[in-house]
Amino acid sequence: MNKHLKATTAADILAFFPHTLGFDPRESFGFITLQGGKTGATLRVDAPDESVSPSDYAQTITHYLLADEAADGVLMFVYTNEPAADPAPGAKPYSEYARAIRAEVERGGLTLQDGWLITDTGWTTYFCEDPACCQLQPLSAIHDSAISAEMVFAGSAKRADRAADPVFTGSKDNHEYIWERTARYPEIDGMDFNHPAMREARSQWHEALGTTPDEGNALELLAALQCKPLRDRILVDAIIPTEDPDTYRHALIGLFDGQPDWSRVDATEDLLIHLLAYAPGDTRAPVFCFLAWLNWYKGLSSTALAYIAKGLEADPTHRLAQLLMELLRLGKIPEAATKKSTAYPASFSR
Repeated sequence: MNKHLKATTAADILAFFPHTLGFDPRESFGFITLQGGKTGATLRVDAPDESVSPSDYAQTITHYLLADEAADGVLMFVYTNEPAADPAPGAKPYSEYARAIRAEVERGGLTLQDGWLITDTGWTTYFCEDPACCQLQPLSAIHDSAISAEMVFAGSAKRADRAADPVFTGSKDNHEYIWERTARYPEIDGMDFNHPAMREARSQWHEALGTTPDEGNALELLAALQCKPLRDRILVDAIIPTEDPDTYRHALIGLFDGQPDWSRVDATEDLLIHLLAYAPGDTRAPVFCFLAWLNWYKGLSSTALAYIAKGLEADPTHRLAQLLMELLRLGKIPEAATKKSTAYPASFSR
């Protein structure tokens, strides 16, 4: 399918898609755009519930697929164990949604070239309605495919758990220290980037990138995340350390359409995971939400959702977790993730 990998069977394609995500999807629709004989963008969204109409779902999907301006075709993957609503032999689950997606992408100038249904017990082509030729094939055909072997050999590994969650190994008084340190922060205007506390927190976070801070330094970094103005500023710094107020606001809500500093994003993610070992109880919530926000920016909505769930487990009232959950429920994707030129490199097959 590109200069590195060539798919010759449906099983090859079905092996390729989960590796681009880093996990095996569940109850999801997946898509790969095609640019001639090459792959373009990958997209995974939760399977729709009854509150979402087929036309609305199809329009949302197509909006994101058309962001790949070089695309001329689409492949579709339906991962579900739901039964077909139609009891007729050969009928597939979510058939109304699939038909709406096909019609909508074709209106957008793309061709839905093929599709597959993947369950926990097997897979089959999606658009075949002849029971004689659309029996479930064994999942072993995917696992044993040539592309699966090549990608594993190249170092690609699917995660069993989408969200990192190191156990707390810090001191027993960390919780008290973090909140005492946070309480000492003065009232800060979130747009006052020159406030001494803002400058100090930003500097500490910048200097910590690429390192593994000891417990004392980790607690200072964690305390800053408990203060909303500092937390939001540090979030945006991970994407683009801008001093421009409009760019800052746009970056915070996913409307920044430039290219994030993806190496800085990865370094920030590594640092946050390291900090979790020193964060007890509800102090973990902003760390998980930060990780969710970064993965949302990367276009990895499933991983973002897994981190949001952990954030809400640590603090069920955490406002950022609730806001991020609503963004994902509405299918919102950051502008940077919709274009190959600005998206996280692993979000697009090369």
